[in-house]
Amino acid sequence: MGEVLRLDGVCKAFDRGRDRVPVLEGVSLSVAAGEIVAVVGTRDQGKTTLLRVASGSLPADQGSVRLCDLELTGLSDGQLARVLRTEIGWAARTGPGVRVRVRDYVELPLATGRWLGWRERRLRVEKVLTQLDVAGAAELRWGELSDWQRARVELAQAVVSRPRVLLVDDVIDGLGLGKKQAAMEILRGFANDLGCGVLLAVSDHAAALPADRVWQLSGGQLKLMADLTDPDVIPLHKASNGGRGWMTGS
Repeated sequence: MGEVLRLDGVCKAFDRGRDRVPVLEGVSLSVAAGEIVAVVGTRDQGKTTLLRVASGSLPADQGSVRLCDLELTGLSDGQLARVLRTEIGWAARTGPGVRVRVRDYVELPLATGRWLGWRERRLRVEKVLTQLDVAGAAELRWGELSDWQRARVELAQAVVSRPRVLLVDDVIDGLGLGKKQAAMEILRGFANDLGCGVLLAVSDHAAALPADRVWQLSGGQLKLMADLTDPDVIPLHKASNGGRGWMTGS
């Protein structure tokens, strides 16, 4: 599978009063088509910053961000807007206003720029809502949805444009283990069916199952914790409380 996203030596800091506080320090990772890469980190460790830099919407202070063969850091505002609309899907926990209809919210990435006719937009929305088993909520308002419905609607909106890269920012945080596992199955289906790369930010280790690679983000740096493609790195799903592995703290 070809590589669809690569970050090399990315650094990002923010001004906090008189101080310049680093959030990302020399971060490097890659995501291939059809692959799920998870970044695990507690609150305020910089997961959202990492995803925003990966999308190109937040410029890095140093380093390179590439989408396939395209260097995002050198794009104009207009070029970047097009990439964000057509090549990168973003799912977060923010959602729209409480009175916005689900159908309108999911259609938004397709309506912006008017690159598809209304009939094709409607068909795409209906298809993705059906795939995620939330077609019955199409006419509901955001404020009427459960947390699990909102998570699936966020994912629907992120993939309706059929992006090359899907960025998922803590969408499943706060859900029960069964729902987290169901969400990962949905993401695996997107990766397989659309051939997109998935970069997933989560707050706990259980939500990272069963990603192809798992990174821990702490102190602005990444540490590889599991890699299904490398036999020398203990896979997350094989680590257990009774054996050696990162889940046991050994």
